[in-house]
Amino acid sequence: MYRLIALLIGYAFGCIQNGYFLSKRVAGIDIREYGSGGAGMTNVTRILGAKWGAPVFVADVGKEVLAFLLAAWIFSAGGGLAAGWTAGIYAGVGVVLGHNFPFYLRFRGGKGVASTIGMMFLLDWRVGLIVIAAMVGIILIARYISLASLGMSVMLPVLLAVFGHGWEVVAVTSALCVLAWFMHRGNIKRLLAGTEDKFSLSRKKRADTPATLPPVDPAEETPPPNAGKSLNIEVAGVAYRRIPIRTHVITKEDSLESAFAPYLAPHVRAGDVVFVSERAVACTQSRAIPMVDIKPRKLAVFLSRYVQKTPAGIGLGIPETMEMALRECGVVRILFAAVVSVIGKLFKRKGWFYHVAGERARGIDGPCDYTLPPYNEYVVLAPSQPVKAAQAISAGIGVPVAIVDCNDLGTNLMGASDPKMKESFIAAVLRDNPMGQSSEQTPCGIIRVAPPEGE
Repeated sequence: MYRLIALLIGYAFGCIQNGYFLSKRVAGIDIREYGSGGAGMTNVTRILGAKWGAPVFVADVGKEVLAFLLAAWIFSAGGGLAAGWTAGIYAGVGVVLGHNFPFYLRFRGGKGVASTIGMMFLLDWRVGLIVIAAMVGIILIARYISLASLGMSVMLPVLLAVFGHGWEVVAVTSALCVLAWFMHRGNIKRLLAGTEDKFSLSRKKRADTPATLPPVDPAEETPPPNAGKSLNIEVAGVAYRRIPIRTHVITKEDSLESAFAPYLAPHVRAGDVVFVSERAVACTQSRAIPMVDIKPRKLAVFLSRYVQKTPAGIGLGIPETMEMALRECGVVRILFAAVVSVIGKLFKRKGWFYHVAGERARGIDGPCDYTLPPYNEYVVLAPSQPVKAAQAISAGIGVPVAIVDCNDLGTNLMGASDPKMKESFIAAVLRDNPMGQSSEQTPCGIIRVAPPEGE
């Protein structure tokens, strides 16, 4: 029983996702949407650079050490040193499990490398030094952190057995080895294909803008702004143009690559940033659901009655959209968000519901009077994997792309092709929704530094 308790103690420590929270804080991104998709030190280093990867490594090792020592201290008091040692080992395993599978992030975390290194030194410092030396050698020669991590996972149980550790320690670390290979299955495929990213101390650089993109020509004819909207806006003392681009009505028959690029390509210039409506992206992914196909449950009908209506859209204010929120986010999360929202209203705070429910709930759009047909009879869900969608569009036009949820109340950045893109910047430039809120048929546009007056 104490092994299970120690495992749970470790899992709680492991769920502290240092890489995820740091990347949100310093770059405003979900680090799991970039690079290898992990939330650990390796991917943070790959995307944000070593200056941020290093503290994540230290913190991830630290949570391993704390959980190990805490469990060992708790159970050595009643069961002796042997029980405390065993409890520490299982707490260490729990940290790796919590780091890899955090429950509140849909069980998508890191790969447990730093935490395993911490556990390795706690088990036997001699093994730790040998393995670290081997890992450094692999990285210097092959420049693949993933290959070094896989080597560590194999060497750990073998060396522990060589140094005379008991069968339980060897068995537990062998299980961690199997887990490590499972977590690195994507890296293994890329290693075999020769496409795995090599180690670099510097931040991963964005691909250069293709040389075929011409510079901005001030004399070039610019598409006009939508009715009632302004072409220019000033942010932090810099004037920007928001150029809306008209397209056909985007449907599930369109692909991400073909839906926007033909309309954007004639206007895109070096230095531009493209923004695309999350609703249009979702439509290409077959995430527009006919209202007649949605059968709301009684809970959806009940909850929708208490959603505050806004001029910007219907949101979750009808049973059909609330039903889709329950399906997308889960009943428990939506109910918890509803409770938190009630508490927020007591303190006259808005937006707490969506802070808890998340982007999948925030991104659900229902039909309004001004919705462009045929979507005046559809519920449109938030796009799937918006970062990858932004990267796919960006690859076709050669400039950074932002997927945005934009309405007359403000703008949210759903995903960006470049992790350096700041949500605060996008929200400020698009704060008055230059795409429009009716039948403009401009689901994408271009952000461009405005030329000086007179040019």
